[in-house]
Amino acid sequence: MAFDPYRILGISPGAKPEEIKRAFRRKARLLHPDRGGEEKAFRELKRSYEFLKKKHLSPSLEIVKKRPGQGNYVFSFLDVTAKELALGAEVVVAVPGPPVKCEACQGKGKDLSGRKITCEVCKGKGQIFLNDKNIAISCPHCEGKGVKWLDLCPHCRGKGAIAQDMEITLKLPLGARPGDILYLPAEKVEARVDLYFELQVHESCGFYFEGETLVLKVRVPFWEAALKEEISICTLEGPETIKIPENFSQTYCVTLPKRGAYLSDGSRDDLLVKFEVYFPENLPKIVCQKLKEIKEIMKEVKDEPTNS
Repeated sequence: MAFDPYRILGISPGAKPEEIKRAFRRKARLLHPDRGGEEKAFRELKRSYEFLKKKHLSPSLEIVKKRPGQGNYVFSFLDVTAKELALGAEVVVAVPGPPVKCEACQGKGKDLSGRKITCEVCKGKGQIFLNDKNIAISCPHCEGKGVKWLDLCPHCRGKGAIAQDMEITLKLPLGARPGDILYLPAEKVEARVDLYFELQVHESCGFYFEGETLVLKVRVPFWEAALKEEISICTLEGPETIKIPENFSQTYCVTLPKRGAYLSDGSRDDLLVKFEVYFPENLPKIVCQKLKEIKEIMKEVKDEPTNS
């Protein structure tokens, strides 16, 4: 039987992210090996959840079109390919993550190998006694160490924590176009601040954008253009063949309706296919010889009188 994550989780294909989470948690309680469930069934359940999580639960960026004003956020450029943008694909980006404890100073913010003095409160004992003299507590001034370090930790600069980047998977919003500004609230990915990205789109696999329109550039060898043969192209749906028409020219274009980039409502724009005839360099000698023969034949054809 084919892998069907929806069937395994017991949900419909139209289930929302929260329904997917609830279904996984409910079944996980029943199938977990620690509760007497089968390990194989639990693995399949986990596999199904991870598959749908990647497909449906990746945070989606929001199109805001313009740069934000002043505020607590990070603004950066997001490099994607034209094909990724057209399909609303998932991309992996590095964002400012929550700070982690500095291991060098154990979160103290002080240089533990640097200068230190005896704590003036506990006199180096690490403990102080309450008023009745019978109960000892850890000295709050030196945290029970008996000493106080004078120098700041050079690794975290006294903060006790170090900022780190984390990689997250984001889903490009349908309908986004080159130059758009995308917004991601910090709470969606547990980042330190809100995130803004300006889309920088690069040509890939022959796909690029002209304004709002997705274009596929197809290079056609001159002999195929002359013979009007079928040529292979690779659209967003995959490989297919197109018959070169009789009126083909070096600047020939064809529009494939509803085959282009996704729009914000989930429909598709048109795909513009531009053909470019090219002439390879360093042709083999035998090819050059044949071309010369063809040239002579074409001269004769050109010189023949036409019937009026």
